[in-house]
Amino acid sequence: MLTTQRKPSSAVLAAANAQAMAHYRDMRVELMSAPGVDTATCEIVLAMQLALRGHEVPFKVHAMRAVAQGVSPTQLEGLLMAGLGVTLVAFETARALEWLREAQAEAHQSASLPNSNDPALGPQ
Repeated sequence: MLTTQRKPSSAVLAAANAQAMAHYRDMRVELMSAPGVDTATCEIVLAMQLALRGHEVPFKVHAMRAVAQGVSPTQLEGLLMAGLGVTLVAFETARALEWLREAQAEAHQSASLPNSNDPALGPQ
C-alpha cells in the first residue's frame, strides 16, 4: 500500500478524540526529548519497532523521517539486517527491506512531481 493512500493513524485517532490525541502528542514530545537522544535515533528506533511488528505504512513513514534526519537508506538496511536471527526472521527482514525500497521510490517520485499548489503552474 502506498503511504499516501492511507489516512494517518494520528488523524483517525484525533477525529475520534481530539483531547486524548493532544495528550498523546504531548507524551511523545516529552519521551522523544530525552537527553542525548536525537530525532534521527528516535525515528530509527520507531521504524525498527514497526518493522518487527509488521506495520508497513507506519514503518515507511518513520523510515523516511529517519532519512530526512540524515540517516542513509544503507544504514537503515544494515540495522534491519542486524536484527536478522535475533528479533526478525528472514521473511520479516526481507519484507521490511522491500518496504524500505518502496518508501524510497515513493519519496523520490513525490519529490519529482510538480507541486500542484504552485500558482506558477496554473490550473491543474
